[in-house]
Amino acid sequence: MGCGLTCVKYLLFIFNFIFWVAGGGVLAIGIWMRIDRATFDPLLGIDYYPIVCWTLIGVGGFVFLVGFLGCCGAVQESKCMLGFYFFLLIVVFVGEVGAGILAYYYHDEVRTWMDSHMNRTIKNNYGFVPAVTAAVNSMQEQMKCCGDRSYVDWMSTKYFKEGKAPANTSVPVSCCRDKTEAGCNRGQPGQPADISKIFTQGCIPSMELWVQEQVWILGGVGVGVGLLQLLGLIFICCYCKAIDDYYAY
Repeated sequence: MGCGLTCVKYLLFIFNFIFWVAGGGVLAIGIWMRIDRATFDPLLGIDYYPIVCWTLIGVGGFVFLVGFLGCCGAVQESKCMLGFYFFLLIVVFVGEVGAGILAYYYHDEVRTWMDSHMNRTIKNNYGFVPAVTAAVNSMQEQMKCCGDRSYVDWMSTKYFKEGKAPANTSVPVSCCRDKTEAGCNRGQPGQPADISKIFTQGCIPSMELWVQEQVWILGGVGVGVGLLQLLGLIFICCYCKAIDDYYAY
């Protein structure tokens, strides 16, 4: 086998192996979210949660199979298999571009829905549905936030209105900067006695800030993945040409 054909073959195999692993990763995340509903379902909502899970599973499974097909085509030097893989890779690329355009176009609607859903979740279910309580506490601790838009949101929740909350507390202890400090959340509902001891920013603004801070990274990753796929298409063309040249002699 010629040196050029061998080099292109292994480059294409490495590319497809990375693609295959990435698809497996997305598939694993989708399966994990489907199995571990208690962690994600309370925040995403029962209507949208299955859609998110099955979308990740479907996309991850498709990319996983496409990557596997590419690996097999490269190893077996099958132009038919590589041609089909080339077509599927274009489908994936076009799908990613379309998803990016839709995400940009509908980002305001998604943000509005998340805000509305989280507000209803915190207002009506916190303290009454264990899975929701655990999910909201975890979110507030990890994102260093409190409430939907502000810590004041806790004033109008069933948790405080119906006396579920401990006496003389203003917000859940998960809003405290230091949970080990006794009385860190002392006060009236939504009115902390010492505001410096709690997180004051709401969780929706915290999420928006995180996205703004990571947008260049996310954009760079998206561009990088797109360029990698274009490189894969070039590799396929070069590999098929190298196969023709090699077997022509």
